[in-house]
Amino acid sequence: ESILIGSHIKPWAESSNNERLDAFNGLLLTPNLDKLFDKGYISFATNGEIMVSTSLVSPGALGVHTDMTINRDKLDGRHRDYLDYHRAVLFKG
Repeated sequence: ESILIGSHIKPWAESSNNERLDAFNGLLLTPNLDKLFDKGYISFATNGEIMVSTSLVSPGALGVHTDMTINRDKLDGRHRDYLDYHRAVLFKG
């Protein structure tokens, strides 16, 4: 049984109908990373490396480590616009 959550990169409420159904507007994340991603405390660079907000206190205690990456075999160029949006609008860099 998987504990991974399908997380929208560009939030559902801010997406068009096509974006809501676009498989590339999603990532599979663990519950802790999903919540931090939704709140903008983490994001991912175009190459899949995690970006951690300086606003996040004690990221290690929440299971966040700076060497984390998205599985690059699963990362597709079609994720790029959504990740760009997430970093520009939601990420608390």
